[in-house]
Amino acid sequence: MSGAARTVPGPLRGLRVLDLTHVLAGPYATGQLALMGAEVIRLERPGGDDFVRRHGGTDEMRKAGLGASFLSQNAGKKSVVLDLKDPAGRDAALDLAARADVVVENFRPGVLDRLGLGYDVLKSRRADTILASLSGFGPEGPLSRRPAYDHILQGISGLMAMTGTAESGPLRVGLPIVDYVAGQVLVSAILAGLLARAADPGQAQHLQVSMLDAITGVMGAYAVHHQTTGQLRGLDGNRAFSDSPFSGRFDCAEGQIVVTANSPAQARRLCAALGLSELAAATDAEAVGRALAAAFAGAPAAEWEDRLAAAQVPAARVLNLAEALAHPQMATSPCWHDLPVPQLGQTVRVPGLPFRAPWGPARDAPLPPAPVFDADTAREIAARTPASEGCPR
Repeated sequence: MSGAARTVPGPLRGLRVLDLTHVLAGPYATGQLALMGAEVIRLERPGGDDFVRRHGGTDEMRKAGLGASFLSQNAGKKSVVLDLKDPAGRDAALDLAARADVVVENFRPGVLDRLGLGYDVLKSRRADTILASLSGFGPEGPLSRRPAYDHILQGISGLMAMTGTAESGPLRVGLPIVDYVAGQVLVSAILAGLLARAADPGQAQHLQVSMLDAITGVMGAYAVHHQTTGQLRGLDGNRAFSDSPFSGRFDCAEGQIVVTANSPAQARRLCAALGLSELAAATDAEAVGRALAAAFAGAPAAEWEDRLAAAQVPAARVLNLAEALAHPQMATSPCWHDLPVPQLGQTVRVPGLPFRAPWGPARDAPLPPAPVFDADTAREIAARTPASEGCPR
């Protein structure tokens, strides 16, 4: 399958990305670029030691190096295997970098330099190179050289300390949220870098994203609250961000429901729908919570959801992921697409771009397959620019 056949329509059509990332955050970012039309060459180490190739899914999927975690964010990429510790492998990687518009990596700071692929080397091969680096803690500071994974960042960022209850203690968020927030920040940085290059051609750029910065950056309201009151939010369980006593998660006769009645008008409509109109004037948060819990226990969550929707009260049943994806609302989603896995004779559903755009793939359009390990090494290395020809631009 040719590189052209793998690309999808989008504003990044014709952009070439050399992807030196591994695990989740970096590959998620380059996967988003591929879904916007970029040609992404995934550089892998001999032995195929990126654990996501064998994480999740069936035994057959993992054995083939096409695990669930890998398939979910590598549609349409190419796979080139090089040993970067070998001079020939390093030289081949440098040639690939010289032909790439963007190089993306998520090694610890200093590793790329030790491999002979650092920023100064890359820009000597291509004057307008964009190197986008993602690391746990950034290039400076006492933690800069430490390894970091999502679980570690959830702990050190303050996120874990605000998740859970006093009884449970700090808990991790149920998915690797830091990886994906950081990956989306990396996408934003790369797109900004491309716009900067268009406005000022010929200038090299080193973009650097810290996972710690990315996740603490979405906690601004909590940080300002602490700075101005001295109080820390945390271990609030299902208490709403608004602090409204009329919001929360409630057990029902069958299932659970989440309600967000933040404004006085919403609280009045909620109480009327529950047959508790007088409760809307209550000021004792614990008494309100007990009254709401008793009321919701009297009927199934599905019934309450319909009743509250009719009353224009924000509410939804608590669903598991399978139930959420099967919800009729998801039938209109532009996000999910079929991904053929021809090596296993099956098709899976994976997320595409989580927004609508006139150039986006049609809802029923399948994505190009994710690459098997080493699928494109021979073709891409054969297309190398000889070192004597120098930078192609």
